Amino acid sequence: MSNNQIGSFIQLSRKEKGMTQKDLAEQIGVSDKTISKWENGNSVPDTEILTSLCQALDITVNELLSGEKLPVENYSMKAEENMMNLLKENENNRKNSVGQLVIGCVLGVLTLVLLFCSMYGSRPNMLTFFVDAPSLLGVVLVCVSLTMMSGAKGKKEVLQVVQKALIPAGVFVALIAVVVLMGNLEDPSTIGPNLAVAVLSIVYAVFFYLILIPVNHRLEKKDS
Repeated sequence: MSNNQIGSFIQLSRKEKGMTQKDLAEQIGVSDKTISKWENGNSVPDTEILTSLCQALDITVNELLSGEKLPVENYSMKAEENMMNLLKENENNRKNSVGQLVIGCVLGVLTLVLLFCSMYGSRPNMLTFFVDAPSLLGVVLVCVSLTMMSGAKGKKEVLQVVQKALIPAGVFVALIAVVVLMGNLEDPSTIGPNLAVAVLSIVYAVFFYLILIPVNHRLEKKDS
């Protein structure tokens, strides 16, 4: 069953009861933005709230998962179908979560390797020609790694996780640059490039963080 069909059924059932999104939200103890997300198909109700939602809308859990009112003769068949769909969905989500976690960890390790290779290589003076690359690449890879490990799904969730990860990612890359710098103080040619990487990592992180503020705000406004 698609999220859109479940969302449309929630909206239809709510309107049949003469309730606004705010009325339903207050009755079941969630925000009206959460109701909006359900009805827009951006997410589905958690299992903990299914019972109270169905009671408020005067429907059954089976009807909610089916996305339609069910006649008595079709009820048992739909219940079995919904159960099988839920089992398959849970299995797919589990596999996807494990896959995302593994990919995120691998990217995290690769990020460390790339950063140390670029800032602590056998020819560190070459960094002066690519001073932007390690800082930008490091911030991007750390954000991608954290996003994959978070298991975020959908454009909105991913962008929110990226925004939260940007500043820590910038600080993390800057700290690595400082560590590399401390280990190369005897070579003056590495001081400038590594300081540049440290500073630019934070600059890039702040820059992209500020860009994502209006983007996420627009997405939230669209859902409300």
